[in-house]
Amino acid sequence: MAVHRFTILLLLTFFLAACGREDELLLGDWQAVSVTENGDSLRLNPAEIGFTFRSDNRYTFRSTLRYQEAGTWRYDHGYLFARDTTQPENPERVVAIDKMTPDSLMLRMKADTAERYVLLLRQ
Repeated sequence: MAVHRFTILLLLTFFLAACGREDELLLGDWQAVSVTENGDSLRLNPAEIGFTFRSDNRYTFRSTLRYQEAGTWRYDHGYLFARDTTQPENPERVVAIDKMTPDSLMLRMKADTAERYVLLLRQ
């Protein structure tokens, strides 16, 4: 009987761990390591690009040319929605998340007519 209860408890623990919110993988600091457009590396320093995602659904973003923004974020079925709240009336931006693991994040977005990929690693 004790073995049976232990087995049920162990299975329940694994089930609850698997049911964790997928967006929790985004939480933390991320640093870009590559940026490509239509398969070619862009001539920029990817180390200048990074995100921080907090559990209160706030984010900060930094990029090249000293660009910075901050605002709110949400995750829904493979897409990241972000709204920069540092400027009035900024629209919500959407990027696809092609890969999300505990240590890497691949974002896909449109840049004019090109498709851009940004690979970020957890810091």
